[in-house]
Amino acid sequence: MNKNLCVIQARMSSTRLPGKVLKEINRKPLLQYEIERLRLAKKLDQIVVATSASKESDEIEKFCERIGVPCFRGSEEDVLNRYYECAKKYPGYDAIVRVTGDCPLIDPRVVDEVVNLFEEGGYDYASNVLEETFPDGMDVEVLKRDALKTSQQEAKMQSEREHVTLYVRGQEKFKKGNLCAPRDYSAFRLTVDNPEDFAVAKFLIESLPPTMSYLDCVELLEAHPEIKKLNMNIKRNEGLAKSLKEDRLFKSTYSQPHPHPLRFRRGRKGEVRDKK
Repeated sequence: MNKNLCVIQARMSSTRLPGKVLKEINRKPLLQYEIERLRLAKKLDQIVVATSASKESDEIEKFCERIGVPCFRGSEEDVLNRYYECAKKYPGYDAIVRVTGDCPLIDPRVVDEVVNLFEEGGYDYASNVLEETFPDGMDVEVLKRDALKTSQQEAKMQSEREHVTLYVRGQEKFKKGNLCAPRDYSAFRLTVDNPEDFAVAKFLIESLPPTMSYLDCVELLEAHPEIKKLNMNIKRNEGLAKSLKEDRLFKSTYSQPHPHPLRFRRGRKGEVRDKK
């Protein structure tokens, strides 16, 4: 039986909304909303947060410790390496499920559908982003451990190291699959990357039950166009577009030892904690 490791990519540094993953709605951090929703997915066997080793991400590690979620810390800039090193801590997991920490409204049903597609199609990589039909904030990617290892060994460009699956998505040698929504909802923003996004997420979280689907969010926004329009003018994948525009060969500045060394914590319940 396949085992699936969900790695949430999260950091405190953000030019558009600093500290966004720990910003609170009703005294609960956005990252906690996301973790609670991911825990509702039936196809995830383990959830871990992968953050950077920079001092400002100490708060993310403390948060993970508080709610009993494993936290891995690695390179700030080489996110691909961070994922690879994190996955090595879990050798018994066949597939890596990637989500980002700015998606507090992520739908566990969509997560399960993408994982099912991955498993049933025998893909090296499956997602719902090769053709974007889901709202921004529903992004789910799944890749085989071997595909992640190949990426780590072969990806040379800055964009490929910053955006974990970009190398796999661009190579013909990998078998890829994509899940499409019933219709095109890609104009909706259910992610949190800007103050306007935060306002929309706050409205949705305060108005809908914790088990809401992305379609519930879409329906409510369509009923409240004054809320919907708050973030509709923000372009999708601005960070990726910037990376591609400024792309160059990657040269890492990350090395060991580090002021805040790469470390791994397993969380509560007497589990072993080790540091490197």
